[in-house]
Amino acid sequence: MNIDGTEYDLDQLSDKAKNMIGFVQRLDKEAIEMRFQLDKAGLARKQAIIDLKEEVSKA
Repeated sequence: MNIDGTEYDLDQLSDKAKNMIGFVQRLDKEAIEMRFQLDKAGLARKQAIIDLKEEVSKA
């Protein structure tokens, strides 16, 4: 495990430190998922605007 350029042996870390590592890893995964959801919403919004423009141009 590397933290700020210092290597740590996972086997030598306390249970609390190991739990905190797991917590940080989970937060990283959640942040990736949130970015994906935000990108997905942005794309859906762009398409909705395209569809709206097409629809109102028919009027």
